[in-house]
Amino acid sequence: MLKIFTALSLVLLTSCRENESTDRNNKEPKALQEKSIDLGSLRSGNNLVDDLYQELVNKSPELKVLENELDELNTRDTTDIFYDYDQKSDAYYSSANSYINTINDSVMKQKILNLLHKNQEKYVSRKAELENLIKTIHKKRIEIKDYHNALKIVLTLPLIEEYQKQHLPSKSPFEKMIEKENQLLLKTKKNTPKY
Repeated sequence: MLKIFTALSLVLLTSCRENESTDRNNKEPKALQEKSIDLGSLRSGNNLVDDLYQELVNKSPELKVLENELDELNTRDTTDIFYDYDQKSDAYYSSANSYINTINDSVMKQKILNLLHKNQEKYVSRKAELENLIKTIHKKRIEIKDYHNALKIVLTLPLIEEYQKQHLPSKSPFEKMIEKENQLLLKTKKNTPKY
């Protein structure tokens, strides 16, 4: 009778642990489930913060919208308009300087050079406001990236904290290992001849 009770208790205990583990795995992010954690993949580029954040994005329509808007934000299309414009203007001034160098009459050469420099100064003044707008676009892009990274950390930190609480290893195996090491150390010392 005692054997049957012990066997039944053992089956019940194992079953409860499996259910507890399954329940915990269902609530726990996939990125933190024991079978998902691969230290080799973490070192090779998988990013646990990104993995956890992506799971949150998949569950939150608001975060999905935000991520779509961030993906669609393409500052390059706008800034390229200016860079193309500026490159053509710079190419013009470079070509014009080459032509000026072919003029042999020194008085004419100086007049044309002065004319080109005045025009170039006007152009630099004219494009200054656009250059400031480009700088603002770049600053805003960096600011968005900073806040996006902060968002990922702030939203995923509670997930790792919960994982840490739920999966903190018991001290017992470590204490047992230290006890074994102490015993082996004593045996080793005892068997070591005096020197």
